[in-house]
Amino acid sequence: MNAVILGYGVVGKGIEILTNSLEDINIKYVYVRKEKENLPYFSNNEDMVVQDDIDIVFECLNGLEPANTLIQKALKKGKHVISSNKAVVATYLDTYLELEKEYGGSIQVEACVAGGIPFIDALLKLKRLEPLQGYEGIFNGTSNYILDSMQKNNLDFEDVLKQAQEKGYAEKDPSNDIDGVDVYYKTKISNSLAFNTPIVDIPYYAGIRTIKMLDIKFIKMNNKVLRHLSISRQIGDKIISIIAPCCMDENDFLANVPSNYNAQKILSHSFDTLGYYGQGAGQLPTAQAMVQNALDTLEDKERKIVYAKPKEFDTSLLKETWLIRSDIALENYYLIQKKEANYYWIENQDMSIIKKVKELDKNSFIALWR
Repeated sequence: MNAVILGYGVVGKGIEILTNSLEDINIKYVYVRKEKENLPYFSNNEDMVVQDDIDIVFECLNGLEPANTLIQKALKKGKHVISSNKAVVATYLDTYLELEKEYGGSIQVEACVAGGIPFIDALLKLKRLEPLQGYEGIFNGTSNYILDSMQKNNLDFEDVLKQAQEKGYAEKDPSNDIDGVDVYYKTKISNSLAFNTPIVDIPYYAGIRTIKMLDIKFIKMNNKVLRHLSISRQIGDKIISIIAPCCMDENDFLANVPSNYNAQKILSHSFDTLGYYGQGAGQLPTAQAMVQNALDTLEDKERKIVYAKPKEFDTSLLKETWLIRSDIALENYYLIQKKEANYYWIENQDMSIIKKVKELDKNSFIALWR
């Protein structure tokens, strides 16, 4: 099969490396920015994705455009599109599935979530027998590296973030990672595939930008470990997702995930809990997931994404206890379970508390308390 790579960044180069050892997948073109198109077999011509001799389109661009335009062009010509672009997939997956159905190509998205961990494959496989109860996990290696290093090495947030950037774990602008945007995209995609529903928005989520060393010390003093989690549940025709830091027991599987690694748990009645662990990003782990999708296409083993009826997002399905550090007197707004210095424990509150507290105090630190 002949293939095109859209984008020649870290992941695009990884695909090139891995496919060099495969006889059945031939990279014919690489789509790049105009200024780079003079390199061997590189081009800025968008029409390469619709050429008759192209079977597979590896899409590993960033952002919505030109990614969405190119994906739609390819699908309308019956091509098999394999994407690692979580932003564009989280926004347009429903459209891509309609085009897949109409024109006979396919869309595969394993690399959009959890990098080299076959998490999406697990969701698509396990849900065939019974509805999944849900999943939870660490989906962003940058945030995990920062939290793990702060707790193990007693370092301030800014110092660890700088380390993460120097190691290549964090971008020059780390906002998507530390503000939870990256996990927001991944959770929207995972919900759609796990719960057989068109894309459903998640109205509130929290990142780790406001965490301070004093928060880490306070959480440690209470024998908890801090991790940034995505937690999703399905109950009947309703779903809920909470994306936020979480203070968890030291012996929890997710509490012991080190450095920039990712890990997830899938929940079901028959097997209770299944755990997954590994590199959630990086050149070869992500490229490996994309090339595995290509091999599925080659062998006619693609796991199709099929929706049932739309699910309603219900913020009230999970009511939790929250730990909040704030300079605002939160007792004027909530019934406080316990208070210690500027830390409040507020129980039986749904995820809308994230929006409310951030409106009251943009510098507050908010986390689930489990």
